[in-house]
Amino acid sequence: MVWVFALLCGGHLSTAECTIETAIDVIRFPDARDEDACLRDSMMTIAPLAVQAGPNEYWKLVCMPPQI
Repeated sequence: MVWVFALLCGGHLSTAECTIETAIDVIRFPDARDEDACLRDSMMTIAPLAVQAGPNEYWKLVCMPPQI
């Protein structure tokens, strides 16, 4: 199982600097069965969202093992 997050990042942040703590907004998606499913399914989920990245923003998808 893999946790799935979509992070709305400010354009001034590098991809490495954009984390759950530094993102403008964080969306928690349902868990995925593995990293491949995480990336594939979350891209399909994020595309039609009403929250679109602005001109100085971008979406970053994060797939991580559960942290308990």
